[in-house]
Amino acid sequence: MSEITQRQAKILAAIVKEYSISGQPVGSGELSDQYGFAVSAATIRNEMQALEKAGYIYQPHTSAGRVPTDEGFRFFVNKLMKHLELSQIEQHKLQIELRTLQKQYAELGQSLTKLLAKQAQGAAFALLPGSTSSTGLSNVIDESVSTQEVKEISKFLENISLYGKDLAKSGSSEVRAYIGREAPVPLAKDFSLVVTHVSLPRGGKGVIGIIGPKRMKYARNISLLEYVKKMLANGLGAVIMVSISNIKF
Repeated sequence: MSEITQRQAKILAAIVKEYSISGQPVGSGELSDQYGFAVSAATIRNEMQALEKAGYIYQPHTSAGRVPTDEGFRFFVNKLMKHLELSQIEQHKLQIELRTLQKQYAELGQSLTKLLAKQAQGAAFALLPGSTSSTGLSNVIDESVSTQEVKEISKFLENISLYGKDLAKSGSSEVRAYIGREAPVPLAKDFSLVVTHVSLPRGGKGVIGIIGPKRMKYARNISLLEYVKKMLANGLGAVIMVSISNIKF
């Protein structure tokens, strides 16, 4: 992909942010009004044309604003996204909710996916020792999602045991974001996947993830999985594994 200037990078970041909020193409006037760029709307339009030529945004139809491409989202995640720390209130709330999982041995995966889906406003899944769960399909379906995409996402969630094991083979211990067709498992092309391996007390291992449209809030969802990953490893204690410690993942 082509290199871009610092101003173009800021405009791209603003487009990703606005599109993530509204789901609608973003225009130069909107950026000029809301972001206080010290240039005219005409200059912003010129910069948007350069970004489009570079392959980071596209115009879905004549006279519309611009939408990030997969490459635009990837550039944002890799180079522009500032790590988003959860607030103390959010961390405290997650601590309380995660600790309640100590009392729900058999329903650990179900409780965890409900928590992730609620916090991320997306679909979520968990493949843990003795527990496989997915939920939140309704969170990612609206009028913009085609029937075919609904079928593809439903198929993914229904076969999470199979696909989760494929993800488990990737070997990376970091939280990873797969945008559109980057996903190593079948997924609708306009959706993204944020996923990570988790380590549980007494050596148990698993995979947890969040699915959402490409305009999902990557910074928040990556931070969310990082925090839950840490809590599962260090914050729940060995008691959570009593009923499943003898099951190999």
